[in-house]
Amino acid sequence: MKINKGDKLDEITLPDKDGNTFSLSQTLGKKVLLTFYRIAGCSFCNLRLNEINNRFGELGKNFTHVGIFHSPVDNLKFYMDKHNDLPFTVLADEQFKYFQKYEIERSYSKMFATFLFKAHRVFPALIRGYIPTRIKGYFDIAVTDVLINEEGIVQEVYYAKKDIADHFPFNKIKEFSLG
Repeated sequence: MKINKGDKLDEITLPDKDGNTFSLSQTLGKKVLLTFYRIAGCSFCNLRLNEINNRFGELGKNFTHVGIFHSPVDNLKFYMDKHNDLPFTVLADEQFKYFQKYEIERSYSKMFATFLFKAHRVFPALIRGYIPTRIKGYFDIAVTDVLINEEGIVQEVYYAKKDIADHFPFNKIKEFSLG
């Protein structure tokens, strides 16, 4: 089932990079950006994490981000440790369970479009060491962003349209977090 505005998502419970169990219900009372990313080593995904990390202070105290990667825990830890201590949660969905449940798209055409139109964005990722040398998971996942209010109700959802790295703009997230 695709996620829609007004939905209340079923519980999502997955391990974080250290193998600790995390449930989405732990975020109740906060505004949340839930993102279904690709694999933990994805250059574009790691740049997005870097952007959110660097600007996290702009999003207010009542906001958090939960990122879900299609990766095993050991691979998630390998790549997330490059970010040092992130102020939000990243999770491993090795079995692709929640990606399937919420119909997160896999698309080779959107993957091709990303490399065609956003190749220049890979260079900053490479400089930071975000290189997918250990690919464990589907590389053709088109990201999905979900904005969830304090009661756990979906306020807005964005299934990537143009390419696999097509997210809500940061300012949209900021407006939601502070609104």
